[in-house]
Amino acid sequence: MSAARMDQAFSAATAVGANAFMFLGMVMAGLSLAPPMVEELPHVMAAMVQLPRLGDTPPNPKALPRIVKTPEPPPVETDAASLSRQKKDEFEKKEEKKRKLAEKKRRLEEARKKRDDDRRKREDEREKRKKMMAEALRRIDDPRADAEDAPGFEQGSAIGTSTDPNTLRNRQVYLTTVSHMLGRFFDVPAVIPADIRHKLSCEVFFRLNAKGKVKGAPRLVRSSGNKFFDEAALRTVRKFGPGSQLRLPVPKDKKLRHAILREGLAPRMKGK
Repeated sequence: MSAARMDQAFSAATAVGANAFMFLGMVMAGLSLAPPMVEELPHVMAAMVQLPRLGDTPPNPKALPRIVKTPEPPPVETDAASLSRQKKDEFEKKEEKKRKLAEKKRRLEEARKKRDDDRRKREDEREKRKKMMAEALRRIDDPRADAEDAPGFEQGSAIGTSTDPNTLRNRQVYLTTVSHMLGRFFDVPAVIPADIRHKLSCEVFFRLNAKGKVKGAPRLVRSSGNKFFDEAALRTVRKFGPGSQLRLPVPKDKKLRHAILREGLAPRMKGK
């Protein structure tokens, strides 16, 4: 055998030995680094079982097992059912709206009826007062009224009918007397139709002195709404001012006279 062949064989043997030594080292290293063994703990296996049923009668151990029927799942809502429910909701909303409108209409009708009843009641009361006033005036002009020697007061009025002493101290009675006297000299303008002037009235404020004469300029405190009527009323009051022979009555009662002279008065003047 030549020297070259011997060198090749030696090199191959050396390489195989080195590889074997490396493999053996790797195996030994793996055994030394292996994880320690873990002791397996005991455990209990669990399974799903049916629970015992509650009851007063114990079951028969020889009876066959009870079969329980599985409940059917609820039906799946279809588009048709959903559409039907939507229509039902819309119908209920419309019905609710109609009910509210009907309720509102009913309340409005009740309010209107109440207003009409109140208006008729006021008209009836007004008509009743008007009839009572007409009846009172008719009795004043009744020929069967009291004779001239009927009881009365020296300081009373020629058109008075009351025999109550308190009427002498009544301010409204005194104003009525003054209104009646002013009415005797009140000339309503002819330009105002008769059917209108009977409905007109106004109030004129003025002051009196102790002799029954008008002091200062009278003024209108409540207009009739007709300019000619109001001006005629003011002219009538001026007729009882200075330079005239006309006088208005002065209350005999001291307290009433003092109040009238201090505060003045505003009688109502009505159309004839």
